[in-house]
Amino acid sequence: MPPDRRTFLKLAGGICLIRGAHTLVHGGGLGRVVFCRASRNTVNLLPLVLGGAIPVCEPIERDELVLCGTEATLVIDASGYRRFA
Repeated sequence: MPPDRRTFLKLAGGICLIRGAHTLVHGGGLGRVVFCRASRNTVNLLPLVLGGAIPVCEPIERDELVLCGTEATLVIDASGYRRFA
């Protein structure tokens, strides 16, 4: 079940952020996403960002979503998203 609008905007900073992250994931910027870390609140963002199969996911306390790919890592939180190579 996707998050409600308020939670979505609070955690993701708006739809543009998710589109940007989605583009980064599907544009090959991360490689194949093989692992993720998500809080109880952000796990609902996975289908919006990945648009498909969910990788192995470990729970975390901080309200952020961390996608670990074969080429880079993407961190999404309320302040935006960051890519680490």
